[in-house]
Formats: sequence, structure tokens, C-alpha cells
Amino acid sequence: MRFKSLVFGAMAAALILALGSTTAVAQGTDEDDIYALSYYSNAHITAAPDAALRLVNDGFVSDASPAGDLCASIYVFDSQEQLAECCSCKITPNGILSLSVNNNLTKNTLTGVTPTRGVVKTISSFPTSGVCDPTTDNEQEGIRGWITHIQKGASGYGQTEEELMDSNLSSYEAADLAEDCKVLIELGSGHGKCDCTDSLQ
Repeated sequence: MRFKSLVFGAMAAALILALGSTTAVAQGTDEDDIYALSYYSNAHITAAPDAALRLVNDGFVSDASPAGDLCASIYVFDSQEQLAECCSCKITPNGILSLSVNNNLTKNTLTGVTPTRGVVKTISSFPTSGVCDPTTDNEQEGIRGWITHIQKGASGYGQTEEELMDSNLSSYEAADLAEDCKVLIELGSGHGKCDCTDSLQ
């Protein structure tokens, strides 16, 4: 009887380990590199350095252009939770795009007010007929990103860098970002659109 209990105990333990391993694998293969976000702070402060958003195409789709070209759709919010600027930047396979928070992402707002802090969201997607468009919903994993944070210290400002945080993209969020961006660009007549020009080393 004791032997049977030991056998059943061992089988139960093996089953738990197997289930745990399955869960771990499922989490590891969960769809990522599509929707990521972080924050920016102390932008447009005279004594503070500029922050950088760096985005790469990991080459997962293809290592050749244009087959592997991806778009990094960027949505920049101010501290009042309002969309300030948006754009979609093409990145070729294994390419890197470096953008200035001050000059590329927060300089051309709809209202003309330059935000000092807020949130940056990115969505990785396919170009539509070769064109990147932040007002469309065409997700495809493959864009990864990092952002530097400007932190005020006891004497001056310091910088830290972190990888953009992978987040869950709901169909509602994707549609909302695309629609808000479309309205912003239509109302702005040139304002409200961020700049995809690679401006940093």
C-alpha cells in the first residue's frame, strides 16, 4: 500500500512539473515584440540632456528588404493622457532607428505646447503597399526598442536606459490608437505628426 502511495506521489509530482513546464513554454512563446511602451521625463528642460528612443527590426520576418521591412508606429502622450504626436517609421531588417524625444517626438504637437513628460507607445506592423501608416491596424512582431530616461538628481540630471516594456495589445487599444492618430493628423494639418528622421548616433 505504501509502495502504491509512493508511486502515485511520484506520478503526481511529475505531472505538476510537466504542467509547470508547459505553462512556462506557453508564456515564453506568447506573442510579443508587437506592442511596447515606456515613459519620457524632463523633456525640453534647459539644463537637461535629450532622451533617445532607439528601435530595431530584429529580422524575424526576413533578413532582406523590402520583404522584411517593418513599421514602428509611435504614439506619444503628454502627462494629461492626450495624444500629442504620432507617426509610423519604416525600419529595414536588422536596421536601427534613433529618435530624439525633444526633436523627433515632442516638438510638433497639435497644440504647440511641448510636453515635459508622458508616455510613448509603439506598435510593430507591416507596411501597407510599402507605406508605413500609424492610422492602420496591421500588426506584425519584430520591432524592439529602448528608451533613455532623464532623471533629476541632487546636482543636475542623470540618464538611465531601459528596454520598452512588452504589453498586451487589445483590438480596442489598437483601433483606438489608430483612430486617435487619424483625427490628430487631420486636425493638425502638419502638426501632431512626429518625425521619423534618424537624428542621433
